[in-house]
Amino acid sequence: MIYTVGTFLSADFDIVASASDSFDAALIAEGFRREERTGHLMVGFYHPNHPEYGFQQVSGQLFDGRSDRKRLVILPTSGGGAITLPSIEDMIADRLGQHTIASKTDDSRLQQAIWLFRLAEQMDRDYLLKRVIEEGGDPDLLPFGVARS
Repeated sequence: MIYTVGTFLSADFDIVASASDSFDAALIAEGFRREERTGHLMVGFYHPNHPEYGFQQVSGQLFDGRSDRKRLVILPTSGGGAITLPSIEDMIADRLGQHTIASKTDDSRLQQAIWLFRLAEQMDRDYLLKRVIEEGGDPDLLPFGVARS
C-alpha cells in the first residue's frame, strides 16, 4: 500500500529473521496470535488489532542468497529502531518472477512490478536486469525499455 494509495493490496509481510523461537516469542509478547483462522494459511501470525494482515517468518537467505546485501535499505523508525528492506531492484525482480508462475488471468504481480519501477527515484538497471533474469521474470515486461544487452 505504500505509494500506491491502496491500488495494490498485500495482506502479508514476509520477515527474514534468525532464531525462530525468539522471533515467535517476540511477536507473542507484542500481542500477536498464531494464525488459526479459517480461510488463512495456518502459518505465521496476525495481530487482533489489525486482522487483515498476516506476518510470516520465512527461512533461508533473502531471495535465496541472490540479493546483494550491500543494497539493503535501512529505514529508521520513530522508536529508535530500524526496518531493513530489500532494494527496489530486488522487489521488482521478485514481483516479475512471481508473475511468471502466477495464473495467466492474474496480472497483479506484473502491475506491482511496473508501479515499483515507475516510483523508483534511483535504480541500477544493470542490477535490475540481472535480478529479473535470476528470478525467472521477463525484463521486456517493464516500461521504459529495460532491454537485454
